Amino acid sequence: MRYQLSHRTTYAYGSSVDSAHHIAHLRARDFVGQKVEAVSIETTPTPALTARHLDHFRNHIDVYQIDQPHTRFDIEVRATIDVRFPDPPPAAETPRWEDVREALAGNGFPVPVEASEFVHESPLVPRVEALKAYGAKSFTPGRPILEVARDLTARIRADFEYHPGATDISTPLADVFAGKAGVCQDFAHVQIAAMRAHGVAAAYVSGYIRTLNSADEIELRGADASHAWVAVWCGERAGWVHLDPTNDLVAREDHVAVAWGRDFADVSPLSGVILGGESHSYGVAVTLVPIPSSTG
Repeated sequence: MRYQLSHRTTYAYGSSVDSAHHIAHLRARDFVGQKVEAVSIETTPTPALTARHLDHFRNHIDVYQIDQPHTRFDIEVRATIDVRFPDPPPAAETPRWEDVREALAGNGFPVPVEASEFVHESPLVPRVEALKAYGAKSFTPGRPILEVARDLTARIRADFEYHPGATDISTPLADVFAGKAGVCQDFAHVQIAAMRAHGVAAAYVSGYIRTLNSADEIELRGADASHAWVAVWCGERAGWVHLDPTNDLVAREDHVAVAWGRDFADVSPLSGVILGGESHSYGVAVTLVPIPSSTG
């Protein structure tokens, strides 16, 4: 599926900002099954200095330095992306989760090394004993890893209320779990924590989910905004499988990934430092619309 993406973020400041330094994870990257055909980013005001590089996880980072006074900052991303994440093998044919855990531990020599760093705690996904116990209901002995992950994805979708405003980025993970409410980033963190607590690798994926196009389509939770889900390492054959606990889906054609990391802190869409500004408000507008295929 080919998509046209538009993502516009606007900051309005209570007083003049004299200078600003912004870091953006907004430039989508290629993944297995995803090809970024074109991408452009425009900012207002125009930065005095821009830079672009790759972070530790091979995500694109854009850096903007603005040295003129301004009371508003706009950044808009437009991109054309083709995506069809590979179908995973049947869940029953994936390795036992205990075997995946053993390979990722590896007695100091994990296989693969790249996946092993997603086993450990991270700033926004600490160890929470209640989440280990919650995950244990899915991690039954001898169960294939993808069966475990799919079961946990479905349970989170059923047990948690999608409630924008119930949490923010500062809400501790233990409080999110206790309240059983939040948004996509919370549900992704819950699943990641429950899986890492049992020694398997789970990554946080930031991106988008398709915008509703007709009355006949099923409305997906998290559309028209930035979205988040998880990638679970399911062994050498299956590799990384993308799972969306907000909607209980295996990501195939409805999701477009931008970046991934250990948790939201690694892939925050926009962060930085400003001098001045006092209070501020911001707005985000996202559309992810399929591009109709041409006919002969």
